[in-house]
Amino acid sequence: MPDGLNSPEALGLYSRPETLETSQSQPASLFAHPSAALAASAMSGSDKRALLAAWASDASAVEGQPALRWLPGTPEPVAVDDILGCLQALDREGLH
Repeated sequence: MPDGLNSPEALGLYSRPETLETSQSQPASLFAHPSAALAASAMSGSDKRALLAAWASDASAVEGQPALRWLPGTPEPVAVDDILGCLQALDREGLH
């Protein structure tokens, strides 16, 4: 398999200079979109659920735009429907 297919960008991760400690304390900082977290083979189903639930939380709501969530450490807001879709996919796959 070519190395480019395993790059952070190909896996839905985005790159930025941060320490391992930062990425471990803020796992969302590794993912540009909830679907990338859902596809992360290194995460357990319960870890994915916890991350996605935090992302969907009202605490992550964008002020004045209730359909968007912006989890600290992520590059930009995403639609809450995208997050809920990933949570539903976990349910369908039995990864809870």
